[in-house]
Amino acid sequence: MILLSDSEISDNADQILYGMSVESISTAVAKCSTQLTSLSQDIKASNNSLWKIFGLGFLGGLLALLTPCVFPMIPLTVSFFTKKGGTTNDKSGVSKAILYGFFIVLVYLALSIPFHLLDSVNPDILNEISTNVWLNVIFFVIFIFFAFSFFGYYELTLPSSWAHKMDDASNKKGGILGIFFMALTLAIVSFSCTGPILGGLLGSTALAEGSVAWNLTVGMLGFGVALALPFGLFALFPGMLQSLPKSGSWMTDVKVVLGFLELGLALKFLSNADLVGHWGLLKREVFLGIWAVLAFLLGAYLLGVYRFKSYGPKDKRKPVKVVLG
Repeated sequence: MILLSDSEISDNADQILYGMSVESISTAVAKCSTQLTSLSQDIKASNNSLWKIFGLGFLGGLLALLTPCVFPMIPLTVSFFTKKGGTTNDKSGVSKAILYGFFIVLVYLALSIPFHLLDSVNPDILNEISTNVWLNVIFFVIFIFFAFSFFGYYELTLPSSWAHKMDDASNKKGGILGIFFMALTLAIVSFSCTGPILGGLLGSTALAEGSVAWNLTVGMLGFGVALALPFGLFALFPGMLQSLPKSGSWMTDVKVVLGFLELGLALKFLSNADLVGHWGLLKREVFLGIWAVLAFLLGAYLLGVYRFKSYGPKDKRKPVKVVLG
């Protein structure tokens, strides 16, 4: 008769009852723990990526605020709401201005809905689009087109009839629906300045990891919040309107800076096409060299060395522009 220790009995019982030894059970637990840790890290990385995209969209919205299409609208719109009731502290005017800002966010969020429909048809379709050679080339051409619109050679505008229809609807409907049409009118009228920025946001989300549709939604949320923020903020504190800088040539400089940024982003799409197509046209040194040239040209513009003809003769360079240059 062979006597077994308690530990040996336990091992044999596990083997007989479950077909697993203590060592195999420990190994399985260790592997599950590793997988859970990896999953947790992936979730954290995804959340960080979404926050970055939200920040990128918010920054794009702030830049759009400084353009000639949007900036002059801030004091006009806020004054319209806050003084409509006869006093600058009219509570209904403040609530309408805040609602106006909410509808601005809603309008830009709605632009991301079609991408969710594409994602539901085929989850990989947007990722396939982002790595397609010829689509990257098309994006490259589009961003060059955007850049020259910022340089003042032409303007990108939606049909003027759209803006007129939305404006008429806002006047006829009144109330909450009228405020919504006012927000929609702003989005249409300001497209010549916001369109290229939104295109850059779309391009950046296409290059980011994760679901392109959700990335775009988060980016649009950031853009809309930044664009709507001053309307609600100045409605609550109308006295701050006096501190706003006056419209002037500095807004043209903002557009030119954005134009150079669009050129830099365009090169990224050409680089993607070059990598996927194995063309060998845009090697790392060439890519960085072109970016350096673009940075030099932007600095020279801010220093007043040259000026685009479409924006008239050169003006005096202020100290802030010289430092930025």
